[in-house]
Amino acid sequence: MATILYLTQDGITDHIGQAQIAPYLMGLARLGHSIHIVSAEKAGREEPIARYRALFDAVGIRWTRVRYANRPPLVSSFWTMRLMARAAERIAAAERPDLVHCRSYLPLGLAARLKRRFGMKYLADFRDFWADVGIETKRFKFVYRWFLAREPALLGNADHVVTLTDRAADLLIARHPHVAGGRRDNYTVIPCCADFALFDPAKVDPAAAERRRQALAIPAGAPVLLYLGSLGADYLLVHMMDLFRELRAIRPDAVFLFLANNGRELVEAEAARHGIPGEALRFTSSDRRDIPEYLALASVSAVFIRPTLSKAGCSPTKLGELFAMNVPIVANSGYGDIDRIVSPERNGSVVVKDFAPATLRAALETVLSHPERGGTIRAASGEFSLEEGVRRYDRIYRKLAGASEGAGATVVAGEAC
Repeated sequence: MATILYLTQDGITDHIGQAQIAPYLMGLARLGHSIHIVSAEKAGREEPIARYRALFDAVGIRWTRVRYANRPPLVSSFWTMRLMARAAERIAAAERPDLVHCRSYLPLGLAARLKRRFGMKYLADFRDFWADVGIETKRFKFVYRWFLAREPALLGNADHVVTLTDRAADLLIARHPHVAGGRRDNYTVIPCCADFALFDPAKVDPAAAERRRQALAIPAGAPVLLYLGSLGADYLLVHMMDLFRELRAIRPDAVFLFLANNGRELVEAEAARHGIPGEALRFTSSDRRDIPEYLALASVSAVFIRPTLSKAGCSPTKLGELFAMNVPIVANSGYGDIDRIVSPERNGSVVVKDFAPATLRAALETVLSHPERGGTIRAASGEFSLEEGVRRYDRIYRKLAGASEGAGATVVAGEAC
């Protein structure tokens, strides 16, 4: 088994940490791997820190935390990385792990430095094209251009690369042919996975789901369009409202449920611009453990994401959760592997090539007329199960722990949206 030093600037107590870091690592620890996490945690998280400390203790995971900061801009990120570097170098010197597993972009330089200093293997978990996103959408573009210029060096001596999507792996090979020997079989694709034990329709108490429906004043039998996750510019709210307007043309009693922790004012303003009455909208947020009860109310979910080159590595966390709960989706084309993943035959879902009213109406009619889906969507979505994700990481850990010094590299790329 392998001894791993795991670096993540994303906090374990953040939503992404609870959904996309902790479950994998606890699964890998149960398989016998020895793991020490270094993460950056936000202030005021004492309760979830205590909860995860107990969970990690139970499976033998060690956890070192540094204070996360985001102000002032730029300086705070480099200060957080400095704190992580001090902790990681101290742990590496004391424990001499087999490999350093670096999640996401900013710690890549630290992981490369640890490899040079301590001779350990280096697994680059790329997650998304962070520098490209910054150049497209952020302030301080010069910083992101600097990181993009350094990307070949940051990835160059990785011993394995993991991506969230096939498209991301292909793009990295084309962009950096020296990484991982330029060989496709040195890249492992692990999409954002869902805990199928939690997101299991068979475990949702119908009475609990009915209480959720009544609390939200959703009429019995009304179709429910669901949006799951945070709202922001990447998620094409305008076109979600276009979709809902077409759904209301088919079923005037339809309800749009937003299971989100932000954006209510934006949603209400956009609905008004589309002529959609406020009484057709519902808003709520939920602890992760209760989300399946809300997903059980959904007829279909909208998964619309900005289709730019920087989203080639995008693997929406919500996708696995929805499919595990047998919820079909309407998605737009052009991001991640969505065009390969989604089809009416496989998962009762549709990818639209444009947002014309006729296109959206046809997609909804296809999804809503799909035969009783039972457990077919879930059964066809095993690649998104946490069990499969843990199995793939386990295979990488075993390979790297036993690989010779001259073995080729691999990178992990893609990001939860």
